[in-house]
Amino acid sequence: MSEQEKNLIDEKIAKSGLTMREFILRSITDKPIIVIERGGEILAELKRQGNNLNQAVRNGYYGMDTEREIKNCIAYLKELYRKISFAAGG
Repeated sequence: MSEQEKNLIDEKIAKSGLTMREFILRSITDKPIIVIERGGEILAELKRQGNNLNQAVRNGYYGMDTEREIKNCIAYLKELYRKISFAAGG
């Protein structure tokens, strides 16, 4: 294997976010290797929305009216799901 080929493989592994082992296993078993641009941003937003939803549920336990807040979180999560699905080719 040439140095150029090794660099290309290393670059693709880094872009995938997988370990070398995971990358090789997916490659040899014909499983897709999906690279989602801005995946870190999307993941951070999913975490924020998860926190918002947890807070709304917690507030619901204390008798606060959280229906609108929960519906807003669900709507936003559906939009994020649509974006992720589109980015993943679905």
